[in-house]
This record gives sequence, structure tokens and C-alpha cells, in this order.
Amino acid sequence: MSADDVARIFAIEDKVERLKAATDGVAAAQQTINELTRIRRAVIRELHADGWTFARIGAAAGLSRARIHQVSTQGPAPEGLFFGHGALTVLAPEVRSGRVLGAPDPTAAQRLADLLRELGFTVAVERFPPGRPVDLNRDGLIVLGGPELSPSVRQLVTADPRLRRTVARAGDTRRGIEDRAARRVYRPGGPEPHDIAYLARLPRLDGRGTILIIDGLHPPGSLGAIRLLATRLATLHERAAAHRFSVLVAVRYDRVTGEPQEAELLTPVYRHDQESRSPISGIRR
Repeated sequence: MSADDVARIFAIEDKVERLKAATDGVAAAQQTINELTRIRRAVIRELHADGWTFARIGAAAGLSRARIHQVSTQGPAPEGLFFGHGALTVLAPEVRSGRVLGAPDPTAAQRLADLLRELGFTVAVERFPPGRPVDLNRDGLIVLGGPELSPSVRQLVTADPRLRRTVARAGDTRRGIEDRAARRVYRPGGPEPHDIAYLARLPRLDGRGTILIIDGLHPPGSLGAIRLLATRLATLHERAAAHRFSVLVAVRYDRVTGEPQEAELLTPVYRHDQESRSPISGIRR
């Protein structure tokens, strides 16, 4: 926030409006501080990994060694950059009754929003009616749900050069996702309750940015993907960073509650800018 913005707020005559404007300004300023702190921590981590000592980093930044060490451990986690920067919007279908094919677990949007807020982001949850086009050409979008929900989401996932998510029909129990290069189709199965989730960062339809998408083949899959983001975000960020990528997540869940009990990567993290090279190794427990 600039000095002019502060002066504008100070000049508001109505006290309630001045209070609201000041409160909004504090929130915006705090978000900026969170973003800059996250970037600073990430750069310090990268330089230290490159062999720089804290003393050398401090000298370059005009700070003491002790201060550099301190700020490297405080504030929003650097791996939060996996989600980008700025305000985020979790986009999920509006399901009023029954089950909608391709929809995530009803609690998934709020769980994801809570995780993002813990990471220092300003987050809004927005609902859209299933079956209709939705505006995906916006910054900071995270889509929860599959291609059955909207022709816009269907068009989005077709941009994945590695993993093909086919559109299922009602009653289809053999839903799966194809790894094109490996010539293998992954489907939920096994003696224990098991689902698969698709996690990807794909180009926006207007080509002016990217969108993160989380798509469980069944509702427990979406919760499992969020669990993986909460527990393995540092490794995901290390392997995907801000690049376009896609990966499948294996989710074991409780048969009664649908709660995920374990989530791990089912495939390597496929960076789309490295499709001509060997894929990055997956995470294993």
C-alpha cells in the first residue's frame, strides 16, 4: 500500500467507512508481507543449498548472519510458492442434494481453503453450477472436480500431454486415467478401499497463466490429494515448482467414513516442459 493510499483512507470522513478501509488495507498489507517473506525464505534456502553461508547471504542482503538465520526459519513456508502468489480462489461445484458425477467430497473445498490459509494465503471459496461453462481465465484459481462437471474443465484437462482423464458416464464403475507414454491405465481397486486423484497445473484456456486442478475419481480421492498437499508439499514444490505438471495420487480410505488414511504418489511427477526427458521420480513412503 502506497503513501497515497494511506492518505486517502485517512481523509475518509465517515468513521465506519474509514474503519472498514483501514481494516481492508491492513489485510492487504499483511498479505504482501506474507508473500515477500515467503519469497525471501525461498531465496535464502536456494542460496544456502548452492553453498552460500548465512554470513555471505547476510552480507549480500545487508543483514547480519544472525538475522538471516532467523528470517530463514520464520514466516510462511517457502513451499507455499507451489500455489503461486496473491489471493487464491478455490472453485468447486455447487451440489445441493445427492451425488454429482465428478464432484469432490463436500468438505474438500473448505479443507483446502483452511490449508491455504495456514500457509498464509488469502482464500475465497466460489461455487459454480455443474454442467455449465465456467470462467477459468482468472488468476489464482484452484479447481476441485473433474471434467464431467463443466465443458470448461473438460477443455482444461485435455491440455495434459501425459495423463488422459476420460469423461465418465453415470454408473460407470471402471473409471480410470491413462498414462499415455507408459501405455497404462490406472483404476481404483484392490482388497482395501482405494481411490485415485489427479493433481495437475495446466495452462489457462486463454494461455495467460496456469490453473491447479484436483480431481478425485471418487469423493475420497479429492480428500486424499489435499492430505498429500498438506503432508508432502515441500517435496511436490521441489519437483514441480511453478512448472506445468501432472501426477496421480493413490488414496487409501476408511470404508465407513470415506476419510483418507494414506496418500502417496502413484506415478512420477511429470513436468510438461520435460516430456522429452526422463520423468522425475515419484514419492514413496
